[in-house]
Amino acid sequence: MTNNLENIRVKQPVVVVMGHVDHGKSSLLEAIREDFVICAKESGGITQHIGAYEIEFQGKPISFIDTPGHEAFSAMRQRGAKVADIAILVVDAVEGVKDQTKEAIKFIKTANIPMLIAFNKIDKPGTDVEKVKQQLSQEDVLTESWGGKVLSVKVSAKMKQGINELLEAILLLAEMEELKADTSSKPEGIIIESCLDAKKGTIATLVLEKGILRTGDVLGTPTAFGKIKRLLNFQGKEVLEVLPGQSCRVLGFEMPPVVGEQAVFYNHLNQARNNLTIIKDKKEPEVQEEGDERKFFNVIVKADVRGSLEAIEHIFSAIPTDKVGLRVLRYDVGDVIAADVKEAETANGAIFGFRVKVDENTKSLAQQKRVKVRIFEVIYEMAQEARQEMLLVLAPEIKRIDLSQLKIIAYFKKTKDAQIIGGKVIEGEFTKNTMVEVFRNDELIGKGRIRSLEREKQEVGKATKGQEVGMMFVGDVKVEIDDIFKIYREEKQKGTL
Repeated sequence: MTNNLENIRVKQPVVVVMGHVDHGKSSLLEAIREDFVICAKESGGITQHIGAYEIEFQGKPISFIDTPGHEAFSAMRQRGAKVADIAILVVDAVEGVKDQTKEAIKFIKTANIPMLIAFNKIDKPGTDVEKVKQQLSQEDVLTESWGGKVLSVKVSAKMKQGINELLEAILLLAEMEELKADTSSKPEGIIIESCLDAKKGTIATLVLEKGILRTGDVLGTPTAFGKIKRLLNFQGKEVLEVLPGQSCRVLGFEMPPVVGEQAVFYNHLNQARNNLTIIKDKKEPEVQEEGDERKFFNVIVKADVRGSLEAIEHIFSAIPTDKVGLRVLRYDVGDVIAADVKEAETANGAIFGFRVKVDENTKSLAQQKRVKVRIFEVIYEMAQEARQEMLLVLAPEIKRIDLSQLKIIAYFKKTKDAQIIGGKVIEGEFTKNTMVEVFRNDELIGKGRIRSLEREKQEVGKATKGQEVGMMFVGDVKVEIDDIFKIYREEKQKGTL
């Protein structure tokens, strides 16, 4: 194919939405989809969500990768960013920058794609966009009003405020980036989802990066290949060709490709087959080695066909196991039977099935043995459930929150199990029943807890900077005047994998 100016066309932008959990990524995508998608209704009888959709705004198409809630993008967020031309970083205008916000910024910068900030939830009281911009500046993300080049928009996904302005900013950024695609190149795309459909076989969703993809083309990835039998657009309607920037479902792969892989064009099936990466044999269940203090979630996986098991293994392998292990006792084809329940009971595990059946006798036995049996129609939902079960096994994380510092200025008396003392709050504020580290001459000498607080012989709820207060202190050290109390509390937080 020759490369000339006639084959260079403007590429519709592909947008990925990223940010901290609960900051409104899903709500924002839903608000855009409801008002601007050409036809949001799922059709074609395929149970798997496509993971991408297209809208039209001011007569121009925009593709969105529907990442929130998808296991593949939770585990491979960095790959999710690389497939896109523009990244929207959603930040809660009340809560501000969080750990996952920082992660998303790092991924976006690594992928070297332009960023657009959406300050979400501006309808809520307590919003402080300037404060959040200051937090972003500490992560080397400077918005235009802070002397940088990063566009930002205030939105409320809930109230559908600022959505037009956000889409205008996307088109402006796309124009500034001068997105182009060569339609004369051999087609290449990124796999963003793959599944097995009971009626249609393997279905892979990809976003096309360059070239024109047509029915009859041969595609290959490191783990899968096939000749395209049908192409479906995001609405489930059959199309004959797909242009760069568009997403589509591909029917014809001989097995599900791995999410995040690049799919490239081959002249012949044999050529694609010969370029497969050798897949290692299935691993035996993970064995806990000496010194490994992790807890494990044990599960038996049953599926309808062998190809389903391979797809499940691919997705399970992407789940982080640094903090808690995922031990698959057995991958097997067929319906769930009594022997599975007995094996799961012995291992204190669960049974996950993909498009398989459980007869009434087996259900009764599982209830009797208190073995959890879950049947799924979508592989990613199974992986999400595995993550949830792993989080239940994982002990909650204890986070320390520093509250205040106080200097001891008086020692009144010692009771049976406490000391009555006085102090002046140097910084911050605190309440009773908070925890204390006792420092003397900058050296930690003991720990304890503040049982009660008084001011002017009246019990009070809290002490703030500059105040002098009396306290009942319970601890493992005798307090002296001029000791420094570093006061904090501990919160149990749900663990993360």
